[in-house]
Amino acid sequence: MSAFIPITRGLCRKCPACGEGKLFAGYLKLQPECQHCGEAFNHDMVADGPAWLTVLSLGPFYAPLIFLASLKAGEHAMLVFPLLLIFMVSTALGLLALMKGGWLGALWHMEQKRTAR
Repeated sequence: MSAFIPITRGLCRKCPACGEGKLFAGYLKLQPECQHCGEAFNHDMVADGPAWLTVLSLGPFYAPLIFLASLKAGEHAMLVFPLLLIFMVSTALGLLALMKGGWLGALWHMEQKRTAR
């Protein structure tokens, strides 16, 4: 199986094994097991990986945005920066869930390769 299949399934918040069952019980809380195929999700070793990947991917977008906002805000800074903060937090939280699913898919794939040897 290609590594992209379980990662893509994880990005879609689906079981990396079958692609049918839900991966999460809530926003970031894992299901104990897949309701469709029975794959156990007790191998939650993600730690800070998804947060690191989220910051790494959004940082190059946020840095120039903050810089340009600080140059152009002028007298409207009290309006611009709270709106910018709301935008940044909401995009980071939205991407974090996707990154956790993709990270879990990659971990699942690596575990399958390790046990197949």
